[in-house]
Amino acid sequence: MTKALMSAAAAVLLAACTASDASEPAPAPAAPAPAPQVTETATAPATLGSLPAEPKLTVEAINDTLHVIFGPGGNIGVSSGPDGVVLVDDKFAANSDEILYRIGEITTANGASSDLLFVINTHLHGDHSGSNAEMAAAGGLVMAHDNVRARMGTSYMNKAFGREQAAQDRAKWPVVTFSERTSLHFNGVTAHALHTPSGHTDGDTIVHFVEPNVIHMGDNLFLNMFPFVDVDAGGNMQGMIDSHDVALGIADADTVIIPGHGPITDVAGLRDARDTLQAVLDRVRVRKDRGEGLQAIIDADPLEDFAELESFIDRPAIITAAWRSLGGEFPAPE
Repeated sequence: MTKALMSAAAAVLLAACTASDASEPAPAPAAPAPAPQVTETATAPATLGSLPAEPKLTVEAINDTLHVIFGPGGNIGVSSGPDGVVLVDDKFAANSDEILYRIGEITTANGASSDLLFVINTHLHGDHSGSNAEMAAAGGLVMAHDNVRARMGTSYMNKAFGREQAAQDRAKWPVVTFSERTSLHFNGVTAHALHTPSGHTDGDTIVHFVEPNVIHMGDNLFLNMFPFVDVDAGGNMQGMIDSHDVALGIADADTVIIPGHGPITDVAGLRDARDTLQAVLDRVRVRKDRGEGLQAIIDADPLEDFAELESFIDRPAIITAAWRSLGGEFPAPE
């Protein structure tokens, strides 16, 4: 049973998604459309970190003031300007020095202030919050939903992967939290941080940069791949779908969408991901309502036509996440 529910690759990526640091990279994003690049020839101030012997991160420009840093872990949104820099997520602690270096490249290239103002965590997982301590030491005020701070200070068992997620060091915890939404005003930009309940986890935030018309979805959006729904951290597939609907209600045809994992996309890409996730949940619901058990549903393989979306989450794993999101119990190991 256990082997049927989880591939070895899924276990590796769970460690990457939940640990405070890891050497295994998250799935590499698909090649993005050509865009202005910040190159390694730019000179970053020494105080903003250094380039490692084997660089892991790349930068893609959305416009002159908004960039995305790709590499191991979740995608980082970087907003820069005369007031300073605001980050959405910050990958692993092992990436912190290179993150600071890339910020230096960006701000040197566009003449922005390199002062780090805020870091917004979209949720608790270590591939999005692992550099919190280092970013705080560099001057950033770390903020997140109330549940992120609460869960970072608590150990919990991830039943699907049979491992305990240990509480994180206090230095990584956000120091400013909010319950429903908060707004930041910097560089002539308004950013709304919106809590989307019980999606990827129970502490998810999507960030809407209003004037540049950009939305960072965090791990509520895994583009072109099945998502990880952390049911044991309060996640739910229907809540993840609902978060897509929230973003679609804000967005227009020109909105740029940054996923937690995967390439930069648009409203059409977000809508496709939402519809796929709804189809997954609906197909599992129909069979569960007919009285079929989890293993019977997995064996029937109702998601065979979605095989191209398998990566670190395979079809049995996403079926299990849907089953649990619908109130089904996770089976005891055989």
